[in-house]
Parts: sequence; C-alpha cells; structure tokens
Amino acid sequence: MISYFYYGFFITTAVGNVGLMLVQNEWKLLFSQYLAFVGAWPMMFSCYVTRYNPEYIRMFWKIYDDIFPFLWPLRSMGKEQFDKFQKLSKLTTTASKIVIALALITSTGGLPWYGDEYYVFLPVKIAVDYFDAWSSQIYLIIFYSSFYHISLTIISNVFFLAYLGLHLYNQLEMLDLRLRNLLNGPDLNCALEDTAYQEFVNAELISCIKLHQILLKFTERVNELIYYPIFYYTIGGILIGLGVVFGPKTSITGAALRIGCISVMAVGVTAVFCTLGQKLANESERVFISACSTPWYLWNSGNRKLLCFFLLKTQQLLILSSSGLITINHVLLIRFYRAMYSALMFLLNVSRSA
Repeated sequence: MISYFYYGFFITTAVGNVGLMLVQNEWKLLFSQYLAFVGAWPMMFSCYVTRYNPEYIRMFWKIYDDIFPFLWPLRSMGKEQFDKFQKLSKLTTTASKIVIALALITSTGGLPWYGDEYYVFLPVKIAVDYFDAWSSQIYLIIFYSSFYHISLTIISNVFFLAYLGLHLYNQLEMLDLRLRNLLNGPDLNCALEDTAYQEFVNAELISCIKLHQILLKFTERVNELIYYPIFYYTIGGILIGLGVVFGPKTSITGAALRIGCISVMAVGVTAVFCTLGQKLANESERVFISACSTPWYLWNSGNRKLLCFFLLKTQQLLILSSSGLITINHVLLIRFYRAMYSALMFLLNVSRSA
C-alpha cells in the first residue's frame, strides 16, 4: 500500500509539474539547473514500473517458474566449484550492504540541510511559488520522505536484476566446466569402438545443448526486464548532464555531499552491472572456446553432428542489452567515465573563467 501511495505521488508530481508549466508558461524552467532533477524522472519512472507494474512482476515469476526448474544445481559440479560460488555470494552480500548504506546517505543528503532546495528541486520551487504555506509544508514532507522510498525501490531493482544475472553467470561457468571435462578421453585407437565412452559423450553433449538453449531463453527474458531501466537511465543521464551544464545557482561546495553521494551510488551501480555484463560475455565466449577444444576426432558421427549444432548455437554470445541499442559491458562503463570526466573538466574551466 505504501509503495503504491508513493508510486501515485510520483506520477502525480510529474504530471502536475508538467501541467502547471504548460498553463503558466514556465517552460523556461526546463532550460535551467532544474533539468537535472527532471532528468531523474525517467530513471525513477523505469524503476517504479519495473518493480510495481503487475506485468513486470508476472515476467519475473515467469522466469522463475519456466527457467529455474531446468537449471543445474550449484552443487552438481563438486564442492570446490560450490565453494567458489559461495565466495561470490559473500562478495555480493558485502556489495549489497555498501549500496544500502550509500542509498541511505544519498537520501539523507537530499533532505533540506542546505537551504538551496528551491534552486535544485523543481517540485520544491513549484510548491513554494504556487501553494499556500500549509499545503506546501504537507507536500514537502511527503516529497522529502519519498527519497527513502525511491532509494529502496532502486535497490530492490538492482538486487533482483543482479540475482538473475548471477544465476546466469553461474550456469555458464558450470557449462564451461562440464565441457572441459570432455577434454580427457581414451586412446585414439580404441575410442571409436568404446561404446560406453561414446554414450557418455552423447549424454553430456545433449545435457550441455539443453542447458545452453535454456540460457539463451533466460538471457532473452532478462533483457526484456532491463529494457525500460537501461533505456530510461540513459535518457535521464543525458538530461542530468545537461542540467549540470546549465549549472546550479548555488555554490558547488554547499551541495558537495549531495552530489558526491549520488555520483558514488550511480557509479557503483553502473560498475556492478557493467562488470556483470562483461563477465557474462567473457564466460559465454569461453564456452564456445571449450566446445571448439573438445576432442571431436575421438567421437562417432552422431556425436560430431551434435557438436556442430552446439558450435552453431554457442557462436551467439549471451549479452545483456536494451534491444541491442545499449550493451551492458566494460565499454559502456568506459564511455560513462569519459562523459563524467568531460563534464567535470567543462565545469572546472567554466568556474575558472568566471
């Protein structure tokens, strides 16, 4: 109930602000520092839609019901591999705690400690200018409290998308290990006549092909989930960048904590997803290389045909992307850092010339 209240409050604020600017002919506000806050609207909208829209909730549970029953158990590849997965899980838990702490600091940093909110947040300016004293106070209390709910919504989106991504990565790693176990075979002279070995290879190849087909469908479903967050985050990032270029009418020093916390959290979440996307692409490529390295010359014609089919399928790398427009990998992270560096140098040059 609380989630839908803030969801409705967020939509009402966005529509109300746009409607008021239309009626009062205040479109010039979009060409000022307020554009940075307007740029955050697409980001928040995508997170709320992904988290609370019934269609997206059904999509998530459809992945859980249709895909997860066919995945390999994490313990199926032995204790050593399972311990490796546990270490990755502990690392993810630590990163999650850091993200939660940063989210709380960011939300608190957004509260009216500095007295410059009138020049930073568009809803605050509109509430102060067009509401009476009591109405504006009630609205601002709800507005500032929504910062914590927005943070929790963003964190929950990050968690369940990372959860799906990590499962996908773990399955790829087990698939690669299963293929590398086929590298050892009997002597060349007796391999083709060894019925037990050929049946073993046949069963392993069929199992690997089935899992890879499931992982292809898994990746397609995950990309459907991340389409709106990635697309709208990109749009929001561009608008926020333009808002920063327009520059706030308050000192940058006064807003250093707020800007710093938001930047660290944004960079951290971006780095996590870009790293995860790159690891998926790398592991998918390793699966193809392992399939190419198998001793196919020891196998009968039936197993060779299965391998050829598998090689055709594994040429399609498993990547996280938004309809192919934006691919989540280290290249995106480098572009993001370059854009941040360029914006920082621009602001420093402007401040020095002023």
